[in-house]
Parts: sequence; C-alpha cells; structure tokens
Amino acid sequence: MVAVGAIDEAVPEASTGIEPEEAPAATPKWRSWIRPWMQPWLRSLKVASGVWLAAGIAYVFVTFYAWRFLPTRIPGISDLLGTWYQYDTIFYVRIAEDGYKFYDYAPAFYPLYPGMIKALNPIFPGGAFPAAMAISVFFALVTLVMLHRLVDEEFGAEVASRTTLYLAAFPMGFFLFAAYNESLYIALVLISLYAARKGHFWVANIAAALAGGTRLFGLLLAAPIAWEYMRQRGWSVRKIRWDALGFLLIPTGLIAFSAFLYRVTGDWLAFSHAQSGWHRKYGWPGEPIWKTIKLLNDKPYLQDWRLLGLFNVVSVLGAIALLLFALRRKSRFGFRSDQNYLLVYAAVPILLFICTEAGWPNYLISAPRIAMEWFPAFVILAMLGRSRNVERIYLFLALMAQGLFLAQILLKVQFVA
Repeated sequence: MVAVGAIDEAVPEASTGIEPEEAPAATPKWRSWIRPWMQPWLRSLKVASGVWLAAGIAYVFVTFYAWRFLPTRIPGISDLLGTWYQYDTIFYVRIAEDGYKFYDYAPAFYPLYPGMIKALNPIFPGGAFPAAMAISVFFALVTLVMLHRLVDEEFGAEVASRTTLYLAAFPMGFFLFAAYNESLYIALVLISLYAARKGHFWVANIAAALAGGTRLFGLLLAAPIAWEYMRQRGWSVRKIRWDALGFLLIPTGLIAFSAFLYRVTGDWLAFSHAQSGWHRKYGWPGEPIWKTIKLLNDKPYLQDWRLLGLFNVVSVLGAIALLLFALRRKSRFGFRSDQNYLLVYAAVPILLFICTEAGWPNYLISAPRIAMEWFPAFVILAMLGRSRNVERIYLFLALMAQGLFLAQILLKVQFVA
C-alpha cells in the first residue's frame, strides 16, 4: 500500500500554460542610498545646464556679430575669443603668466583665480587666456547649479528655477562667463552657505577660506556662517562644539596671500595698498551713492559716464529695496526666521560696499557686477516674477541691456564694470 502523501508527491501538478512570475530582483543597497541623494542634484543640474547652455550660445552669437564692426576680414576662432581679453582679464592672465611684479597695482587681484589659471595653462593651447575662460565657464555652471540647489531647498523649485534664470539674464550676467573671478567667487560663496545650512561647518569654512583667497569680501562669510552655527545650537554658548575651530580657517586665504606678497614685494599689506590705483577710500554709509547722484546732474543726459553712473545707483538701491521685502515676515516675500543667514550674508557686504568709493567719476565702480553676489535679492525678484508682467518686463529689459553692455566690452567702447 502506498501512502497518500507519497502519491501526492509523485503526481505532478497540472500545467496552466502560464509561467510563474520571477521574483523581482532586490534593489542594490548602494542604489537605494544614492537615489534620493542624487535626484535633487540632477534636477538642479538639468535646470542650470539649460540656462548655462542658452547663455553660452547667445554669447557666441553676440561675439561673432560684434566682430562685424571691427575688421574687414572674417575672424578666426582665436580672434573671436580674443575680444573677451579686456580690462581685469588682462590682470588675471598677466599675473598667471608673469607673477605679481609685472605691475605695481597687481596685488589688488587675489591669487586663487590666477593660480588656477597658471595650473591649467599647460593643458590649454594658446597661452593662459583660454585656460582662464575655461575656468570661468565651468564655474558659471557650478554657480547656477549651487544657486538652484540652495534656493530650491529654501523656497521651492519654482522660485529656484526663476532665480537661476534671472541671475544669468541680469545685465552683467556675462561676467559669469568672462575671464573674471566672478563665477569662481559666487560658486564658493554658495557652497559655503549651503554647507553651513546642512550643518557641515568644516566644509563651509574651507569654502569661505577659498573665497577669501579670491576676494577680500570672502572674509565676510564669517558673519552668516556664524549666525547659522549659533541658530542651529539654539543661540546657546554651552552648545558650541569643537567644530567651531573651523572658523579659524576663514582668514587663512588672506593670510597666505599676505605672506606671499611680503616675500615677493616686501609689503604685508600690498593687497590693500594696491587699491590706491583705483583711488578707493572709505567714507560714511551711502556717501558714494550720494556723490554719484550729484554727479548725474552735472553731465548731459546721454553722456556715457552719466548712464553708467545711473545704472550703478539703480543696481545698488534696487538690491537694497528688494531685500527690504524679505524683512516683512507676514508678506509672501518675507523670509522665515531660520533663513536670516541669507539676509546677513547680503547685508554685510552691501553695508561695506556703500561705504567704499572709487575715484571720480565712477564712485560706484563695478556696482552692477558686484550686485550679482547679493543673490538673495534675486530670490525676491523671482518671487515678484510670479506675475507674468513683472517677469516679461524684467527679462526684456535685462537681456537687452546685457547685449548692449557685452557689445560695449567686446568693441572696447567703454568700461562697464
């Protein structure tokens, strides 16, 4: 006699004609870890690269078109690129090639950017200038990605996308791509603030130190980083930990530059003394604005320096006016209390800038270009841009002005920033 259980085991099950579904493969642990980390960055990269690519194509077009007003022959690629070799770019490239001794006032330009040019010079054909352009173009993308990422996490994707576009469309937006240290500096600022917001204060302070080796104003990052550090600790001195030692890193960029200049020139403060070449001096808050406004009444309405002075005043006062919106907590433009580090970041350099004047007639020299560094003002502008009329007016005016200013630079008509 055969056991019933044995018969059951011996008889195969009837086939249904349907293959059993395979069990889904287990998701690798590394993918489950990296996916949520990568998605927001990929979103920022997508938005930023679109703006970056569009701007680059536009600059190539304007560069080629501007050449129609110069030589009679068809320009080569090197000739087209050479039209960007203007003003401060010459200083950065010459410092990279010949060091700080080539010109008495060269120490006014901080070393990180020309040092990077010197390091990459052997890689790029045609001298240091192509390397300088490559660095700026690369960090323009980094700037736009970091700007979108920071604003996205603070104010949402819509405001972040609009802020990224508005910064690139600003009349001086082409300086992010020019062989200036603009994009490098703003990228380091954004990295520093983003890291501080995430609680990574060592990274924040290292980025601030590098910013201090790019611009003097990089030292001012100590204020917003310290603000955010204490806020995350409930403003309690007892909660300060050993990571506060990282703040000692912030001035190291400037200290290293000062020591280098002493070795080269014998002057520890050569970077400060070199500012006399631009007749810079400090005064009362708002004094350079007032002097510029007074000067506007002494010039013909369409005189070039008068128009530039007017744009300088509008850039500074416009940024201040926009930032005042953020102080209205109950309005739809107001920043939350935990976002005050952004206002501290913008307020400190603005206060120092409006106390600093250059020589006649451009007391607010480079104001529109420096205004791009006060990016929280662009966040407010992006909030205002929810109105389509506001957005259209800004983009039309900004892009038209940017094309005109870029053409002036390429044609060597007038210094604009």
